[in-house]
Amino acid sequence: MRRMFAIVVLSTGLTAAATTADAYVSYGQDLRFVADTSATNSSGNGTIALCHLVDYASIFFIPVYTAVDSYVLSSDGCTGEDYSELTADNFATLQLAGMIPADVPPVAKAELKDIIAGNALLILGALALFFKLLIAVIRRDGRPSRKAKAPDALAIHSLVAMSQVAVADGKIDAKEIHQIAQILTRLTGRGYDADQISELLNRLNPSSADLEHVGQDLSEKDRQIVLEAALNIAVADGEIHPNEYAVVSDLAQQLRIGADQFRSAMARISTHLQTVQPA
Repeated sequence: MRRMFAIVVLSTGLTAAATTADAYVSYGQDLRFVADTSATNSSGNGTIALCHLVDYASIFFIPVYTAVDSYVLSSDGCTGEDYSELTADNFATLQLAGMIPADVPPVAKAELKDIIAGNALLILGALALFFKLLIAVIRRDGRPSRKAKAPDALAIHSLVAMSQVAVADGKIDAKEIHQIAQILTRLTGRGYDADQISELLNRLNPSSADLEHVGQDLSEKDRQIVLEAALNIAVADGEIHPNEYAVVSDLAQQLRIGADQFRSAMARISTHLQTVQPA
């Protein structure tokens, strides 16, 4: 009876994980193994595996984003593209029957590496970072500069994110400073030149510790701009180095960027890269 129930669930309809790709970006859905079940497949020569159905995106074949969508069942160990959808009721029935390990959580979700206790600490930390950076920028001989407006919160958060992506594979050089100025100007709509960026970096002296505050108190739209700025720097030289990928991947999770928003950012970056490619 247990085996027949699993076969019925698996045969309710197979779906193929879809993938989209172009010269720079690929994204879609994939299967990730969670656990073996005790049920055999319809042919009786293998077991049915429990998988996560995930949304993913990659740049130049390097994954930069994954988000768990749901549980599914696979007869090929989650290595292929075909899967059967698994409803919450069917999951509960299979687990109650002992066919799914008892330690598998009922809701499909990725494990969180870092859990920060208390919203008050996050708010205070974000405000402290904001005022520290803002005061450092506008303070020059005891009064604000008349030559340039102080950057707003979006520019500061974007600059911190881009600087840490840039230093992930070494020091920030003059070319990267110029690229940061161009990206910040294009995404925020405010003019920044290389000299301003150099001065801001010298005054702010951002470090990896500041990344945990990036995106705090920003709107959803501004958080997406921050991630897009970091992604632009990551792909500026035509490839993403492992250290850069680690920074961008953690940043995407921290900024709570959904799969659809992430894909939109990818598409805009791809379009921009194609536009600026030499003929």
